[in-house]
Amino acid sequence: MVEGVKKDVLACGMMEERAWDRGIAGLYRAAEDDGVFCYTFFKGIGIK
Repeated sequence: MVEGVKKDVLACGMMEERAWDRGIAGLYRAAEDDGVFCYTFFKGIGIK
């Protein structure tokens, strides 16, 4: 799913291809037997 948007991400300049490739490699590494994946959710609240 994530890999499918690579062209769009690079085309709009959200990140450089080298950084994208490192991130994708990290996701694949996390899926290995001894890999680890951690995701933290943050909620932002705007105060007037």
